[in-house]
This record gives sequence, C-alpha cells and structure tokens, in this order.
Amino acid sequence: MKKLLILLAAVALTAGTVSAQTTTPAQRPANSRLEPATPEQQADRLTKQLGLSADQRTRLVALEQARRDEMKTMRDQLQTGGDRTAMRQTMQTARTKYDTQLKDILTADQYTRYSQQREERAGNRGSRKMKMKTKN
Repeated sequence: MKKLLILLAAVALTAGTVSAQTTTPAQRPANSRLEPATPEQQADRLTKQLGLSADQRTRLVALEQARRDEMKTMRDQLQTGGDRTAMRQTMQTARTKYDTQLKDILTADQYTRYSQQREERAGNRGSRKMKMKTKN
C-alpha cells in the first residue's frame, strides 16, 4: 500500500512538470523574429480597419508588392557594401513615394485614419523601448 501511494505521488508530480513544459503554437522563442506580413495580409488588415473597396484592395496589394521588391533590392545593395548614408536617404525617398501613392489609393478620411493608426503604433513602439530600458 505504501509503495502504491508513493508511486501515485510520483506520477502526479511528474504529470504536472510535463504539462508545464509544453508550448502552444502561439508562443515563440524570445530571440526569433516575426515573419513580415504578405502584401495580401497587409491589404486584408487595412481593408478591415479602413473599409477599403475591392479596387482599393487590389491597388494596395500591387503597391505593397512593389514596395517590398524595392526594399529588398535596397537591403541587398546595403549588404554588398553600399553607403549607409546614401541608403538612408534613398529609403526616406522611397517612404515618401509610398505615402504619396497610398494617398492616391485611399480617400481623405481613410488616409487620416491610417495616419492616426500609424502614429499610435509608433507611440507604442516608443513606450516598449522605454520599458525595456528601465528593465535593464
């Protein structure tokens, strides 16, 4: 009887430890990076947030794909020894060009909401950085 109780206690403790070590698919290692959203996923997100029409969504997917290709080319140039200062200026120009093209796709109200959401996200990134600095 004593052996049976000890065995049951050992099984109960082991089961608790084993279940505590399982991970869910939503969890990821702290050092891994999130995969960037595809142009379609970004268009879906903005369609939901801003109420885009089918034509706007199609144009946005094309714009996002062109932007992605352009940024990839710039990153490749930078990795092969490009000038960082010149690359920064080129990326700022590309960002301005993207903004102008996005204004052409969205209505004035949609662009205003998009700008507000972008500023909120930027503010949230800043607060996360401050939290990380205060932790150290």
